Amino acid sequence: MNMLAPGSFSQDADTLDMMTGARQGAVAVVSDDSATIASLAPVCEFLQLRMETVSAGTDLSQVLREHRPMAVISSVDGLDQDGFHAMKIIAGYNRELPIMLLTDGDPMLMGAADAVQDLWGLTSVTSTSGFPVAGQLMAFLFDAGRRAGCLRLVPI
Repeated sequence: MNMLAPGSFSQDADTLDMMTGARQGAVAVVSDDSATIASLAPVCEFLQLRMETVSAGTDLSQVLREHRPMAVISSVDGLDQDGFHAMKIIAGYNRELPIMLLTDGDPMLMGAADAVQDLWGLTSVTSTSGFPVAGQLMAFLFDAGRRAGCLRLVPI
């Protein structure tokens, strides 16, 4: 039973953040494909998540240290950094950090992702059978948000 009258608290997001100590979430997107980045951007924007793009020439380790993302979304193929390289870097940073691998449904890549996950002891890897549909992406980000304590992604 809700004992608070509607409108008794400000709906201002900054006020809510200060009251709860929650932080805005960030998502690291490891991809050289501009279409992939453009497809993920509206979902991150809708959820008010910062999207940190890690493409050719960008150091994933530095992005992890500086921005402390709540999750990583990585294409399996990439010029400098592919999904398998990203998994190795993430294993050295935080083995429990949620990772979504975009495998385009290739069964060999999905099998390889499982093997690399086991090799590096990663505990939260999701492989996709294609580009994630909105529901799959939202579920992944909501789960990562709950783990990270991001206010906007914790159900009330």
